[in-house]
Amino acid sequence: MSELFIPDRRKNRDRRAAVRAPASGAVEIFFDFPAPTVVAAELIETSISGFRAAHDSKALEPGLEVSYQRPRASGRARVIWTHVLNGRRESGFMVLAVVAREPVS
Repeated sequence: MSELFIPDRRKNRDRRAAVRAPASGAVEIFFDFPAPTVVAAELIETSISGFRAAHDSKALEPGLEVSYQRPRASGRARVIWTHVLNGRRESGFMVLAVVAREPVS
């Protein structure tokens, strides 16, 4: 019977549509509910549709809409997920609207 088993090779593939690029630099995340808050974060990677950042905030929960300012771009985003890894939080953000983008030199 084991000879008939074919492992699902898709499990090990990255099925995300957008290509991720490593990134670094500060990103500030702002939101007003329940109180005006600014979260200092460190950029980890970016893509055409979003970015991932490390931070220490418990307030960044999935579904929260935020404003952000990072190197070469600012705008609105939604928190998609947050994980705690090695004592530090990481969140994935989906960009909703780009307000300003600086050209890359």
